[in-house]
Amino acid sequence: MKNNFRLPMKKNSTLIYFVNKFEVELTQSKVDEVIENSLTKMVSEPSERSIGNILDFARSYEVLKTESTGHVEMILN
Repeated sequence: MKNNFRLPMKKNSTLIYFVNKFEVELTQSKVDEVIENSLTKMVSEPSERSIGNILDFARSYEVLKTESTGHVEMILN
């Protein structure tokens, strides 16, 4: 006995392909634009004073391990 069940043929029309491709390109261009604008806004550097404050803190910060209390954080003046 023959199986008369047929799967539909998968056909893509040129118009559907073009519309799908256009939508993907449009979406990608919007994503690229958002990323570019975000990166432009985020490009900034810390001031020299901020860097100096961080380095000063790092030089004065110390952690000691003690037997009775565990770790002790100290800021040395």
